Amino acid sequence: MEKTKKKTIVITYIIAVILVLIVIITTITILTIQKEKRQNTVPTIALIGAETVELNLNETYEETGAKAYIEDEDKSNLILTEGEVDTSKPGEYKLKYTVTNEKKTQANTVERNVIVKDNIPPTIELKGKTQITIYKNAKYEEPGYIAKDNCDGDITNKVTVNGIVDNSKVGEYELTYSVEDSYNNKAEMKRKIIVKEKPVVQTTDSSSNTNSTNKLNTKVRGIPVLMYHFFYDASKGQSGRDNNWMEISAFEEQMKYLSDNNYYFPSWEEVEKFIDGKGKLPEKSVVITIDDGDQTFIDLAIPVIEKYNVKATSFVVTSWNGTWLPKTYKSSHMDFQSHSHDSHRAGANGKGRLVNMSYKEAVQDVTKSKTIIGNCKVFCYPFGHYNDTSIQALKDSGYTLAFTTKEGRVYPGANKFALPRIRMSKGVSLNSFFEKVK
Repeated sequence: MEKTKKKTIVITYIIAVILVLIVIITTITILTIQKEKRQNTVPTIALIGAETVELNLNETYEETGAKAYIEDEDKSNLILTEGEVDTSKPGEYKLKYTVTNEKKTQANTVERNVIVKDNIPPTIELKGKTQITIYKNAKYEEPGYIAKDNCDGDITNKVTVNGIVDNSKVGEYELTYSVEDSYNNKAEMKRKIIVKEKPVVQTTDSSSNTNSTNKLNTKVRGIPVLMYHFFYDASKGQSGRDNNWMEISAFEEQMKYLSDNNYYFPSWEEVEKFIDGKGKLPEKSVVITIDDGDQTFIDLAIPVIEKYNVKATSFVVTSWNGTWLPKTYKSSHMDFQSHSHDSHRAGANGKGRLVNMSYKEAVQDVTKSKTIIGNCKVFCYPFGHYNDTSIQALKDSGYTLAFTTKEGRVYPGANKFALPRIRMSKGVSLNSFFEKVK
């Protein structure tokens, strides 16, 4: 009996142990399965904020991120963000948010599109004036324009010009310059073109010309023929070597004054008729001449002349630059006449080479210059030196007017082969300029 009782206790104990082990094993198995499941489970991920964000150029982008979770457990710290947004450059940027399971075998991903828009319009800069006046039947020459964009760079080739200038009819015309960049931003500028009647040059019958005896008539307003030489830009630290140099901003002020006050720029034919007493010029008439045609004239003066739609004559030494300068800068703003072919240097007596030449040599020089320039009939004496031989050579070579460096205005009855000019010197004030051209 006692043995049976002991046996029963042992069996009961063994059964209890087995049950405990079963519970333990079952619990471990469940926990293992749960852990395996959790390790294989990919967290759910969602964007915080909009899926697509639109920004203007240079606007600050604020990252709102994403959130990830498994059931109620926050797993946002496991999110890996890829991509960047550069708001200084227009375009579409993608931000990728990724979260993986613990085993790194699976992942969930969401994306956000950030669109940076260029909202800055391009710019159009009109060369020359925004209002240009031309005379009836005169050719309108477009001064040009430049278009730039903060993203596309130079887009001048995209500019369209709308409008017509009918130079055969007096009136006001408008040209519209338009441009659009790659992001549909637009810009527009306008230029007014005024076509007006050319001032009538009154002519008189030569049979009744009181100046036919070449008597100088100073009772009328003489024509100021302005004489320039070289140019420099003080804003770039440049300075003229002597009084023949004109600071370019001063030159621009002078040309602007002439343009704004509607000065008339007569042709050489009109000047000659005026001298002969066969025609009258408008009260505000002026002639602009620039000697030598050096590089500063090309780089600095020509752009100003074109900007203010004035007309000027360049007296060219053809052995220096005559073979290319008149052809390269041919326009309605510029006229090229002779400053000799190879006489702009000292001769044997220290004066200009032209007055040291024989008649034959002088004819050869001025004729060669005339041939190179083409259709040239106005001469400017090198250093202002001339004599009877050089005058005769000019007359026989087809020249009709010749200028010296003597100070003064051109009046009816003046010697057409010893015409004066007004020297424009370095440092001349604007008030002084007003007096010279009034």
